[in-house]
Amino acid sequence: MPNKHYGRCLVCDDVAIGINFGVSTCMPCKAFFRRNALKLGTQEFICESDGDCVITYKYRRSCNCCRLAKCFRVGMKKSFILTDEQREARNKLVAVNRLKRGRLPKPENLAWMQSPSLLRMSSSSLQYLSSSDQVVLTNIFHAYENTCGIAKNTIFQNFPAIEHTSMHEFINEMSSEIEITIEYLKLIPEFNKFIIDDKIRLIKNHMGTILHINEPLMLPTPSINLIGAWTNLFGVDITKCIFKRNKIIEQYLFDPILLKIVLIILIFSSSNSRNINYIDIDLICDDSLFIFLAQNIYVELLWKYLLSRSSNERDAVKFFNRLIMFILYAQNLHLEMDDYVDSLKDEIQQMEPMMQSMWPKTNDDEDNNDVTIIQDISL
Repeated sequence: MPNKHYGRCLVCDDVAIGINFGVSTCMPCKAFFRRNALKLGTQEFICESDGDCVITYKYRRSCNCCRLAKCFRVGMKKSFILTDEQREARNKLVAVNRLKRGRLPKPENLAWMQSPSLLRMSSSSLQYLSSSDQVVLTNIFHAYENTCGIAKNTIFQNFPAIEHTSMHEFINEMSSEIEITIEYLKLIPEFNKFIIDDKIRLIKNHMGTILHINEPLMLPTPSINLIGAWTNLFGVDITKCIFKRNKIIEQYLFDPILLKIVLIILIFSSSNSRNINYIDIDLICDDSLFIFLAQNIYVELLWKYLLSRSSNERDAVKFFNRLIMFILYAQNLHLEMDDYVDSLKDEIQQMEPMMQSMWPKTNDDEDNNDVTIIQDISL
């Protein structure tokens, strides 16, 4: 209990709640000193008696002049009072340290994100999946495990290498995430049938959202360096949103295939999911109909998979709706971070060519930097 640790308030003899401005005090005297100590010299404090009023917890409000004088007399220090800016900086530092120690922020109302549980596969549930569907699901699983799964246990064991304070250095190190994700997509037959220009547009338009979903799969426990980089570069508020994203996605990690299908569906979208004001990135893909048909294949597969894992169709619908809400949350978070990076012109200029191509400014920039993406797609 507080009174066992801090005793009585040295100002009014009430129960102390801690050491405040150098002295053991109660909450009211702490607040009183913060409000009034800085007013000395600009506001006049006058005692209506002889300047020696008794200050106790019953009479502490009777005379502000004598109460403030006693605060100083018992040793409270005006220099310990933080300005609003200093207090905000301290609160951010506390939040960062908590994040680095792995203490998640208090979850907000995530009830809308809670998905109904999926069941284990049973012989009866397989009525929704044809033998060819099961082959495709198996191929998706192995395609992911042979690319992202291997990288998770090798090159991403210590990601990032340092606690970045420079945006371009952090983004450059993230290029390996994009490269390995492209390797996964190259194992999807429909992706290989798209023309090269459409592949590039799809990667530019949707890779950010893809990474927001794939990152928790590959890095389920963020390292101290990664948390530090998030807070250094994007601030505490965005870092809390990233932790919220991770918390939401935890409920999907038990399933070996679900999010792997979602990644394919998201990349197979001819729409633009970014706010960047750049001509080519807003163009409809050259063969948008073929992309749409390819996406429908995997949307239908996902739906049949959910039916096969749900106790009834109603639960499958509820699960699907919650999944869509999570995807929208990830997209909105990506847009906020994407817009911020797009505003850092000098940082973008120092990025590696492939990463620069994600935030192109002119047609020349696009032509020069797309070469790296083309090489990754083609190899």
